[in-house]
Amino acid sequence: MKKLFLTGIGFFLAMSLIFAQQTTPEENATKVVTELVTKLTLNDEQKTAVSPIVLDQEKAIAAVIQDTTTTADVKKESITKLQGESDSKIALLLTDEQKVAFKKYIEERPAVSIPATPAPTEQKENNNENSNQQQ
Repeated sequence: MKKLFLTGIGFFLAMSLIFAQQTTPEENATKVVTELVTKLTLNDEQKTAVSPIVLDQEKAIAAVIQDTTTTADVKKESITKLQGESDSKIALLLTDEQKVAFKKYIEERPAVSIPATPAPTEQKENNNENSNQQQ
């Protein structure tokens, strides 16, 4: 009985970790804006102006990640481009002191990581090669 109980608890903990990793673009945007407010000491006007920029970026990133027709490298390039566009829009709203801190924030930001998924054409070619080898 004790083993069954512990197994059940372990299962629920594992499931909660899986679901905890799936966040919405809105949640991601809120997290990023909060971090920017803290690190750059944004005022209320700046926070209000930065929020839609970050939200649009997060929605676009989510769309890129969910696109199954592109490779991981193309996704990384797209996300990097989206981040660059958002960074330049945000930089226009900052004071000179905040720009220095923002530049440091960008440099310390973790690199984009996308799980590798082969392109659909590569999958077809691999399937054809495998079927030819089996015959």
